[in-house]
Amino acid sequence: MTNLIIGTSGHIDHGKTALIRALNGFEGDKTKDELERGITIDLSFSHLQNEDTNIAFIDVPGHENLVKTMISGAYGFDACMLVVASNEGIKAQTKEHIEILNLLGVKNIILVITKCDLSSKSEQISLQENIFELIKEYPNLSIYETFFVSIKDENSINELRNYLFTLKPKFHDESTIFRYYIDRVFSLKGHGTIVTGSVISGVLKAGEKILNLDLGETFTVRSIQIHDQNVSIATPPNRVAINLSGNKLDKIQKGQILSKKGFWRRFNQIDAKVSSSLLKHGDEVLFCVGSAQFKAKAVNLKDDFWTFKFSQNVFLQFKEKFIILQNNHAIGGGEVLSSVLEPLKKEQKIELLKALNKNDFETAFLMLAKVHKHGFGLISAVQRFALSTTEALQIAHKLEGLFIDDEIACIYSQDALLDIKKFIEFLIHKNPNALFSPTSINLKLTWASVPLIEVVLNDLEQSKIVQKNGGIYAKFGADFDKLNENVVDQIYNILLKQSFTPDAPYNIYDSLDIDRITGDNALKMLTKSKKIIRLEHNLFISAAALNEVMSLLRNIIKIEGKVNITSAKNHLNLSRKYALAYLEYLDNFADIKKFENDRLFI
Repeated sequence: MTNLIIGTSGHIDHGKTALIRALNGFEGDKTKDELERGITIDLSFSHLQNEDTNIAFIDVPGHENLVKTMISGAYGFDACMLVVASNEGIKAQTKEHIEILNLLGVKNIILVITKCDLSSKSEQISLQENIFELIKEYPNLSIYETFFVSIKDENSINELRNYLFTLKPKFHDESTIFRYYIDRVFSLKGHGTIVTGSVISGVLKAGEKILNLDLGETFTVRSIQIHDQNVSIATPPNRVAINLSGNKLDKIQKGQILSKKGFWRRFNQIDAKVSSSLLKHGDEVLFCVGSAQFKAKAVNLKDDFWTFKFSQNVFLQFKEKFIILQNNHAIGGGEVLSSVLEPLKKEQKIELLKALNKNDFETAFLMLAKVHKHGFGLISAVQRFALSTTEALQIAHKLEGLFIDDEIACIYSQDALLDIKKFIEFLIHKNPNALFSPTSINLKLTWASVPLIEVVLNDLEQSKIVQKNGGIYAKFGADFDKLNENVVDQIYNILLKQSFTPDAPYNIYDSLDIDRITGDNALKMLTKSKKIIRLEHNLFISAAALNEVMSLLRNIIKIEGKVNITSAKNHLNLSRKYALAYLEYLDNFADIKKFENDRLFI
């Protein structure tokens, strides 16, 4: 089944809603206010279907004060019927809607000249020629066909309807991440909260979890409907109603985005390429994207490149189309280039925007890898470049002088390798007895992936700066046996010194600059020799200190008749964690019994 989304646009009262009603019998203006005023206030949705094709209609308002709503519908169009009344001709909103369609990239126009029962054929032809001349001002727009119709002439409606079924949808990517702007929210008795919108990309399945990016809240998709039919999966291009369950349903609003977790970050500014002769540096505007609108301040960078600073954090995507309004009138629009706030100086930013404007991702990757010297993640490629992680990695592997970690999808520059090298050289200079591994270095340099650290260690081994024994590294020329013996002695001495309140093993390892495997092996040796006792997963104490603690706890019982967590903490100056561990160890003795929270002699 072929699915299309076809919109209507044009001046108020030029017959858009009546045209849809004639095509499919749908009464679009169904709210009380719409019926009383005779205009379409919100988006109206309906569909038309034959055996092979589903057509979803979005009838958008033409009134000058409702431009924002028109924009929220137009972003999802595969094609648009530009409706112009033959008896009135081109009006202000006709021109504004054409401008908006152009800025939003809706290239495919079907010209529908309506109310032809109220005009002569020569008037209709003259109007068609005037519209063609107007459209020529927008090279990206193309009029597919022209239809002269009247809702009183069934043949003209049939001719248009048959033509619509021959149209093909524009490409919509089902392989990328699901993304969906909410354009309506309502409740139905027995069903709960319903949202409607157009699927921009990806697929959605009934029963799965979906994230409302703006709320940071996950909802369950109870059911999905397309054209009033329950379906198990929704794909683009489709008008989709989603029945949601979860918490904070009352917080769901028009303009919010549904997508998947882990791919999006919000920022309070973006950089874009703008088409406008009216926008001025410092202007306060309304930034309209999808069904969302944000107040923004426009800052010119250079030529057509602008920064928009928002009054709130927003989730936007590379090459996403937008319109900018002042006083409810469109003064321009463009597309997002940098949707992620980058640590760039102005001139660097302009160069990046030039590359992104041309889809020159190789140049962009090189620039960003240099700026993000400790790693440039490609998990965010969906937002940053409208690329899948796999596509972004394929581009990255074409570049020279970079290290690509495929497992975590991260690009590292040579600066990152140099910083790791400097750190390891500093480590062995500070502590010639250090024993380390790629994993232990990763714990200290969390930004550096293990494969990247391995590359640096291999280079240092070749340069005879470090040496390797199994998976453990040390300063070149070191005796591993002596170093391991030294580790055992050092850990034991630390535990003796720390007495009743020993550090967790990983803190001791960190202070000695040793990796966890070496440290764990040392603890095993000390435990086996009974020099230290393991009380809990991360609690090791010297046998001497433990014996002393037991003696002190027994003494408290002798004096007070009992010991509990509170008295153990007060007498021995312990935290609750240590007091509880020692009391539980005390329970192992045959002459001790536990009564409620107290320990007593039998």
